[in-house]
This record gives sequence, C-alpha cells and structure tokens, in this order.
Amino acid sequence: MMKKFLVAQSKEEALSLKRLHAKSVFYAGGTEINRLESAVQAEVAIDLSKLGLNRIEEKKDEIIIGSMATLQTIATSSAVPAWLKEAALFCGSFTRRNMATIGGNFALMLGRSYVGPVLLASRAILLIATINEKGKYAEDEVPACEYHEHFASYQGALILGFKIRKSDRFVGTLRFAVSSQNRASVTVGFGAEKDLSKVRVYAAVYTVGVLRLKETESRIEKGEITTEEEIAKSVAAEVTVKSDYTGSGEYKRYIAGEGVAMLYGEFLKGGQR
Repeated sequence: MMKKFLVAQSKEEALSLKRLHAKSVFYAGGTEINRLESAVQAEVAIDLSKLGLNRIEEKKDEIIIGSMATLQTIATSSAVPAWLKEAALFCGSFTRRNMATIGGNFALMLGRSYVGPVLLASRAILLIATINEKGKYAEDEVPACEYHEHFASYQGALILGFKIRKSDRFVGTLRFAVSSQNRASVTVGFGAEKDLSKVRVYAAVYTVGVLRLKETESRIEKGEITTEEEIAKSVAAEVTVKSDYTGSGEYKRYIAGEGVAMLYGEFLKGGQR
C-alpha cells in the first residue's frame, strides 16, 4: 500500500529519497505501481515529473529520448525511428500510452515489455544518474545490454534517457498477443549491421522476463545458420518459456522462433523498420 507520495525537485533529490526510503520506487507513469499482479509493490512513490526528463532531442548523429517521454509522445514524434514507434504502439490503449513512459517500461525488464527487446536489439545507450552513500552525485552512459545483464546492480540508479545512434542498422520488433489489449505471450527484437555483425536477438517472454539469445546471435554471425528455418529452430531451442494463460511453452517457443525468423527475413531483403 502506498503511504507517501514525494515530489523530487532535482535528480539528486530523487536519488537521495530513493536511498532514504527502503520500500520506495521512482514514479513515472504509474501504470505498474501496486496494481493487481504487479511486480512493483511499494510504500513510497518518488515523483519525477519536475525533472524535465520528457524531452525528445534530435541531433546530427543521434536522438536523445528522455526517460519520462510517454509512449504516445514517442509514437507521434517525427524524430523517433519507425521501429521504436512500432514498439510504442504495441500498447493498444490510448489512455495507457499517454501515461506509460519509455523509461518505466524499459527499467522493469518485464516479460510483457513493449520497448525492452527492440531497444536492446538497437544497441541503445542508457543515460543514468547515481548517488553513493556519501551523497556524491554522478551521471554516466551505459550500454542497454549492460543494464539488462547486470539488472540487480542498477536498481538504485535513475534512468535519465536513451541515446539512439542514427545509422543504417536494421532494427525490428514483433509482438504476439490475442489482441493489442491483451498481454503478449512473446515480443521479440532483432538488430544487425549491414554486414551481419553485432547481431542482437532479444525476447520478452510473459512470466519469464527479457532474454538475450546469445547462442543464436553467435551462430548467425559465424554463418552457422543462414536460413529463416534455421533461425527459427535456433531461437526455439534457446528461449526459456513457461506455460500460462497467454499460451503453452511449446507455443511460445514456436512464435519466438518464427518472429525472429521473420525479422531476419526482412533484414535479408534489405528492409528497414
């Protein structure tokens, strides 16, 4: 149950409040906090709305998206790449899109994440802020994959935004659900350079989390698997699944494999999502 709602006036204050209150969470859109079946249960909410983290800035070689930018803002911004707009629109509720933020959706690394797999596949950079036990404030840039791999280590950090490099890298995502209003069984992200280097394959699997499929990535880069059928089999063999109301484990393996294979097929055809 929420007992306190605190409004941070600065990034330093937000981090200090987080350290001070053990059962606290950063409050962005608030769509996950303390709701039924949510993994986010807290007694203290630290509101970030005063920190100016909702901007989208387009530069010569990169795009900076503030962590408080809503999914609706992202879906309608001319600066945002098509693959990220598509991921934002995976959230089928207009009301929820106007509340949910890119930072909040990414930070939790849930198996129903809209933007997690594709941001990881794009090799996005996270802009984060931290404060140590002595009160020293610092800002840093870390690869999204590092945040994912060392998830527990970053739970005290504040995500300020995302840096996306402008390039001809292929990035794609697909979501599999009964409807846009239902929770997805699987959401996949695939990214690669034109020469098939720096391949990234991620899958958000409901009740499991966001997974990186490193073996499939390696086999693609080495040329050990080259067809869509081989990609599908590799993903299906590697992905971790659990049966639940969104689908059986066997079904999730199948759609994860088919989803990545479809994106790989688009890559081979020179597509750009």
